[in-house]
Amino acid sequence: MATRQFPSGSYIGEQGYSIRMYAKEYSVLAGLRTRNAIAAAPFHTITLPIPGNLVTQTQHGYSEEANPVGPMLTAAGALNSGGTANLLKRVFIDPMLTYFSNISSTTTQQMYSNITELSLKSEARREFEFGWLLIPKNETEATAVANICNVLREASYPVYAGGPERIYPPPIWTLRIAASNGDDLGLTRDWLGDPMPCVLAGISVNKVPLDSNRPTYFTNGQPFATALSVIFKEFETGAIGNGGFVISKSEAVSTIPTTG
Repeated sequence: MATRQFPSGSYIGEQGYSIRMYAKEYSVLAGLRTRNAIAAAPFHTITLPIPGNLVTQTQHGYSEEANPVGPMLTAAGALNSGGTANLLKRVFIDPMLTYFSNISSTTTQQMYSNITELSLKSEARREFEFGWLLIPKNETEATAVANICNVLREASYPVYAGGPERIYPPPIWTLRIAASNGDDLGLTRDWLGDPMPCVLAGISVNKVPLDSNRPTYFTNGQPFATALSVIFKEFETGAIGNGGFVISKSEAVSTIPTTG
């Protein structure tokens, strides 16, 4: 396992809390696609300060459909209408009276009835957008920043598997808020809302971020500052499970605990 962290050395204690990103090889096995499985055996672990730009987006997919519990000839329709007799009245008699009212009306007022409702088509795949301005204090930290950027960029790509027409999917990630003594799942929930396993959907690196047209760098050629932004997107959709935790589909069918 490769572990990378910024800042490093004696400066780690200055951070308090940080965000930790674990990457693991893609798998079709549900038990290996959970947050706990990824964090237990990652091939990359990257720890950075809690970003100055931290945006979480949740948007579910809905479409407008006919209301399935309205005045229809169903058991639900009968219950919602107050009995079978009332249901038949609402289905057959009331529409006829409305029709005669409309054709005999001498006013321009019209009656409309919208019996549709919003129907859930897809649970959200949340996006997590993080942005940092990383300013190393020395050449060693500058090299560490460059390595972190390279690892993130490389881990966003698939990997060739024997030929250009065959590739392994990119790795899957889990995101956690960490304290000096380890991951803090409670703060992960409060800050990020229980992010399910993710893919790294986008990365942006700016080596000259300080509004200057002239690059500045250490004696080893690494820049004085680097602006890094990443976008993680949840790998699967999910739903609320026990205790109010968001659970992915793989976690729902896995025997591995999923409250992390």
